[in-house]
Amino acid sequence: MRKILRMGVALLMLVSLPGCTDRIDLEDATLALMIGLDLSEKKDLLFYVSSPVFSREAQAKSEEYGVRAHSLRESRQRFDELVSGVTLSGKVQLFVLGRRLLDTPDWFQLMDVVYRDARFSVNARMLVYDGPLEELFQMQSKTKPRVALHLMKLVDTANRRNITVKTTVQELHRQMYEKGITPTITKLDKATTTVQVEGTALLTETGAFATVISGRETSFLQMLLQGKRGEISISLPYPDSTEKEKIVKKRVSFFVKGLSKKVKTSFVDGRFQFDVDLKLRTSISERLFPFDMDKDYKKMEAMLEKEFHREYQELFQKCQKLKIDPFGFGLLARAYQYEAWKKVQNEWPQAFSQAKISITPHVDIKGNGNIR
Repeated sequence: MRKILRMGVALLMLVSLPGCTDRIDLEDATLALMIGLDLSEKKDLLFYVSSPVFSREAQAKSEEYGVRAHSLRESRQRFDELVSGVTLSGKVQLFVLGRRLLDTPDWFQLMDVVYRDARFSVNARMLVYDGPLEELFQMQSKTKPRVALHLMKLVDTANRRNITVKTTVQELHRQMYEKGITPTITKLDKATTTVQVEGTALLTETGAFATVISGRETSFLQMLLQGKRGEISISLPYPDSTEKEKIVKKRVSFFVKGLSKKVKTSFVDGRFQFDVDLKLRTSISERLFPFDMDKDYKKMEAMLEKEFHREYQELFQKCQKLKIDPFGFGLLARAYQYEAWKKVQNEWPQAFSQAKISITPHVDIKGNGNIR
């Protein structure tokens, strides 16, 4: 009797549980992997979507559509008029912004539905493309996978090598509303027959495009932001005025095996001051000139320290001139000089442009490769 009662209770629970009444077959769905937002020359908002094709009869591996609309939500309705399946946004891997769109002061408001609708993926990567998004979405290659999957792997690989950032939709939201840092996004550019990672786009506090930094400059930015993550490989020129006419220049490349930093934050004479002490453990990976590392390794370390200092000071000056703080020095100002921070928190980019920043790198060469 108890056995029958238990079976009846279990059956009743199974019947009462919510079922998959909203189930959609894969063949009846359009899984958006990449979404694009752009602005036409006539100031019309353009929205693009790329999704994989699962039909055995179709020859193309993906389908791409572009529509004019006033918002992301409205564009989804327009896409449903074109695609054969129901458009789903839970698998979005990439959000691509057109370069022209970033000159629009309030473009970030277009992302409202992404954060309001829980079905959107907040782990999607944010990119900016320097050109019409139509050519990016229509780009096809016989040697590469679907354009969305190719770009996703391209960005992830570049980020592991620290030549660009990896800003997700959720991270962009934090950077936009965090007063102590300005946003950064992966920058793409068109190559001859494909697309390449150009570096990192630095945005202002309102999200407008400020400038782009190269992959090498991004490596320096990443070291201050997150320390040693992934692979950090840097190539620097060895200063020698006699080598200008030679094809093979004096250059030295090295891996950063480990690093530690300490930042002293102070407020002196009405402006913030940041003193960065950076210690790096390196290993030489390439040296295109003869050098006695056994006797003169200290000279090599001093040269690398000098080049590190020069690179960082140029990067600091560039950002201060543009009134942007991608390093997050504002977070340190708030943590260690809160009383002074409170007075300038709403105008931090202006305060950062007047701050005094000094960096002291310490390079320790731990390896020289397998040859002398």
